[in-house]
Amino acid sequence: MKLGDYTSRRLDDVVAEMSEAAREDPFARTPFGPGKDGTVTSGWAVSLRRAAMLMAGPNRYLFSEDDMILITVPATGSGVQPDAADMPFGWDGKINEYTAECAVWWAFGITSDVEAAEFMREHRPAVIFSYVDCRGPGEIAVRFNGEFWEVTG
Repeated sequence: MKLGDYTSRRLDDVVAEMSEAAREDPFARTPFGPGKDGTVTSGWAVSLRRAAMLMAGPNRYLFSEDDMILITVPATGSGVQPDAADMPFGWDGKINEYTAECAVWWAFGITSDVEAAEFMREHRPAVIFSYVDCRGPGEIAVRFNGEFWEVTG
């Protein structure tokens, strides 16, 4: 299934399906998964790691365990601009709803749960994840719809 088939679905439901599909195929690798482990780095660091991986040859590309994700948070529909100087963010964890929310905190300088809840409800931010998996480069866009993170593209 292509990611486009997941449009208008809850991100964590897609994550569960992608994780299960990867468990069933010994050659599959996915940047989608549950959990909160990961480290945020600069987008430049991830881009350099990605370039080194691609230069190492096709076997390294297909069987790498490194999930290198670039995260971009665009301006909200209500016009609130994130701090573009820090973007894209690099992330070495998994793509899921937790990571999407963290990206919003990083991009808009949010520092509390109360502030985050109000911001998410009022501005309904979006997050774009760019990644490399066993099929090559990919991208998924999500938006907070007022209740949960929904896949938009």
